[in-house]
Amino acid sequence: MRMDQNLEESSGVVDLPCRIISTGKYLPKQVLSSTIESNHGLPEGWSSKFSGVNSRHQVSHENVAFMGARAAESALEKANLTIEDIDVVISANTSYDQPLPNKASLLLHEIKGGSNSRCSAFDVNATCLSFVVAFNLAAEMLQHKERKYILIVSSEISSKNLDASDWETLTLFGDGAAAAVVGQSQDKKSGILKFKHEAFTEGHDKAKLLGGGVSYPFSEYPWDVNLHSFKMDGKELLRLSLKYIPHFMKDFFSTLPFNWSDVDIVIPHQASKTGLNIIKKLVNIDPEKVQRSLDIYGNCIAASIPLTLNDAFDKSKIIEGETCFMVGTSAGFSIGALVYKHGQ
Repeated sequence: MRMDQNLEESSGVVDLPCRIISTGKYLPKQVLSSTIESNHGLPEGWSSKFSGVNSRHQVSHENVAFMGARAAESALEKANLTIEDIDVVISANTSYDQPLPNKASLLLHEIKGGSNSRCSAFDVNATCLSFVVAFNLAAEMLQHKERKYILIVSSEISSKNLDASDWETLTLFGDGAAAAVVGQSQDKKSGILKFKHEAFTEGHDKAKLLGGGVSYPFSEYPWDVNLHSFKMDGKELLRLSLKYIPHFMKDFFSTLPFNWSDVDIVIPHQASKTGLNIIKKLVNIDPEKVQRSLDIYGNCIAASIPLTLNDAFDKSKIIEGETCFMVGTSAGFSIGALVYKHGQ
């Protein structure tokens, strides 16, 4: 079931005109859950049952910049553009190859033709919601006529920071990269209808990786699995989600002429099997509208939403005049949502 045919009335007024021109992705080698279970002594089928992941991709030779560059080149090729056409590059992710320089500089250097580019390049790190935050920022920047094209890239490697004794995280996370070229809207009827992002620091320590920074530098704290691997309190994150998401969503849709159940397609962060199932508890929505990629990619942190978005575009599930709702939670603890109307 699609939204009312009178799109101008049913889908609201575009706040920030822009359009997603193209998307792209890069995935390293596939690793089946059965392989991880066999290698680490987990019961057969554990990952699918508890994490909801049947396979994911893990790097062999790749780093963050390499994967991001390949995803970016894919998106640029689809848009019939080169990196020299891009006004701004935003690296929107948590993973990094080295502390300095910034991730976007390394990414730009890795992209074909990047050495000839003189565009702006900077990072956005809102952990799992980095792409959504960067998309809204890109839309704001495109309101200035001198900027025509912005490239957003989310590239994540989690497989190098997992504790093998923690089955939940070991089987949940994957590596991958996705990119989007965003440009000005020709008819001003395509773009972001609404964006909202809120942090609830009650959950600031429920998903964390402590080591390697100023608080726990390697010079004073040599590698230790408890300091230098990702830790997550899944039950507490679920509690925080159930506590704060209902009011967040009520407030989000209060100023829009439609509800969550009316959007044409939902691109949620692929947080976990339990996290995705929360949607069914919060809203009565056609499950066909909700796009899932957790089973084939795992949780790819900030790359999860754009990877799922890319696949939706590739399968022609996002068409002109329809609304796309990107939503999720992230470490911090934060909730974010964005409604985008696709068009020219």
